[in-house]
Amino acid sequence: MIPNINLMPKIEKGPTSLKFAFILVGILSMLTIVILTLLYFGAKEEIVDTTSTRDTLIATRDELHRNVSSLDTQNQGSLQESVTFVERVSYPVTPIINETKDLLPTDTYLRSYEFSTTRVALIVDLETLNAVSIYVSNLKKSPYFNDVKVGTIEAFEIDSMNEEQQEPQFADVPRYEIEIELTINEEYIAAGGDEQ
Repeated sequence: MIPNINLMPKIEKGPTSLKFAFILVGILSMLTIVILTLLYFGAKEEIVDTTSTRDTLIATRDELHRNVSSLDTQNQGSLQESVTFVERVSYPVTPIINETKDLLPTDTYLRSYEFSTTRVALIVDLETLNAVSIYVSNLKKSPYFNDVKVGTIEAFEIDSMNEEQQEPQFADVPRYEIEIELTINEEYIAAGGDEQ
């Protein structure tokens, strides 16, 4: 008879390893449930905070819209008020333009004029410096203007654009471009000017 000797140790795998796996799955499930619960309540709290912040911002926006609309209505006058203001402040420009053209010496060119509330800026082309002085003195004598300021006087040649001419033309006399600023006599214009 042969003895039955088993030198291998006994291993019972079944119930303990299965039990360990169930415990591990249970712990992981509980951790997942706890984490999801914490995230849920944290998100719910953030939603409440964000909602209150949004409501505050909407209230601020509405208040600012009301302020802007009230300022717009305060700044807007009626059409009649606007017309009255323009009639009170504005002045007729045609007599001023006619006066500046009428006082021009012969062979001159009124290049441009620009009006502001109390001033007129002119750019005039004149033939000689004598014509410049005559024009400035005529403007000073005019009742339409309180003050005459001469800005710049620049000499230029009429044919300076034509570059094909190689030899100088000694018979050409330079013209003068003059910038003048005139202060308008508002009282004279308001009284009707020359129409009095």
